[in-house]
Amino acid sequence: EAFSSIIARDSFYCSEIEIFYAVKRWHEYHRQQENDEDFKPHDDVVSKVRLTLMSMNELLKIVRYSNLFDLNILIDAIDSINDETKPAVNNSDDVSNSSGSNKNLFVRGKQYRGRLRLDENIATKSHHAQVTEGTEIEKSEPLFDRGFTRHPIDDIHNICVKLDGPSIVNHLKLLLWDKDARAYSYYVEVSADDITWTRIIDYRAYLCRSWQKLYFSPVVATSIRIVGTHNTVNKVFHLVSMEIYYIQKPFALVGDILAPVQNVATLEASAIVSEGVSRVRNALINGDYLSYDWDSGYTCHQLGSGGIVIQLCQPYVVSSMRLLLWDCDNRSYSYYIETSYDNITWSKAVDKQNTACRSWEILTFAPRIVVFIRICGTHNTANEVFHCVHFECPCRPDILKSYMNEQTSILTTDEHEENSVTYDEYCKSLEPLLEISTCNSSSTADNGSLVQTHISLPFMIKSDSAGIYPSEQENDENNK
Repeated sequence: EAFSSIIARDSFYCSEIEIFYAVKRWHEYHRQQENDEDFKPHDDVVSKVRLTLMSMNELLKIVRYSNLFDLNILIDAIDSINDETKPAVNNSDDVSNSSGSNKNLFVRGKQYRGRLRLDENIATKSHHAQVTEGTEIEKSEPLFDRGFTRHPIDDIHNICVKLDGPSIVNHLKLLLWDKDARAYSYYVEVSADDITWTRIIDYRAYLCRSWQKLYFSPVVATSIRIVGTHNTVNKVFHLVSMEIYYIQKPFALVGDILAPVQNVATLEASAIVSEGVSRVRNALINGDYLSYDWDSGYTCHQLGSGGIVIQLCQPYVVSSMRLLLWDCDNRSYSYYIETSYDNITWSKAVDKQNTACRSWEILTFAPRIVVFIRICGTHNTANEVFHCVHFECPCRPDILKSYMNEQTSILTTDEHEENSVTYDEYCKSLEPLLEISTCNSSSTADNGSLVQTHISLPFMIKSDSAGIYPSEQENDENNK
């Protein structure tokens, strides 16, 4: 059991033929110890040898004569290797719907091994990473030295980085060129052999800007390519920086989109206030909700004209917000909040047009994919201006937990799509991560193969929709 558990690890980074020789010697030793000529191979050990990672020559001239493997198993491995020689892209209709923990480690039947380096950026010169595709501007290795690398947006070009060897990763940080208000769309693919590519992130439908913090289930990658598909200003995709890790920080995913428990509407998270009037730019999301008075510290808009718009840096799945309405006197406000993932299609998340609201507001609604948030004031008992001091999305986990514990039932007034996941269903699935966040602990337990960090929530994403749906709907639709 001990030997089997060691060689079963995806992070047991060693030549497969060397693992085979070790298994062979292990069996020879135990056959001699037991003095049994009919000693049979232990399936629990033999099955951990990944035959598809060997060469055809090794299988036919070495493994074949060991008598450790049934002939049919060898033939299956040879067939799989022959299939692997055909170039392919595993595009990501599956990414949005995947909920398997280590699904990405398997590519068309091949289960790769890779080096596991915890919490260490391996996309650096010191780790011998190289930019193999993309036009480099200003510096010799701009992705590592903060110039920028670009490619024309078409069906041919991309930016590709080759690592120092197969590596297990689950987190990617990208800095999109952000010297103006432009936004980009893109997708990310990885490959362990530069033949078969697996799409792990697909943000073609979303408008993204500045720092992208991308999370995904563990995958073995030798090369990573980023393909820009849209730029709101011109036909060129610009990437300033790239970092890649295996992180131990716990996170939750719906498909390829992060479900954050901490506030992402912050300057540190590269959010901006794109509409609204304030004496201090981005005062709404700078984290200061104590320093405000009659003249400053708030963001406002004229009632009946526009609203206050917050743009997040990338798509997130969220189901709560918290805001502070200006409360230096006894006035009250009415308002509603809309969300969008593309700045075109908007849906109402909160409707308080018929409610007198003041000071702190904790808001919950059915989970949805959000990039843009628009707060529209409809009434102020004092004048014709709507004033907001502070905004969070999602609500701080400790405050949200206290709020939920106080509520006997949570009423939502949002617009949500038919059959989509409710707030209660979503919150129940996210509860383990909320517990971790409020306790300031981390999940670093080893599941026998990897340091387990992520939770794949049992929901799915549909194209052209901001809603989140139960995973079983996918199976029902496929059966139909």
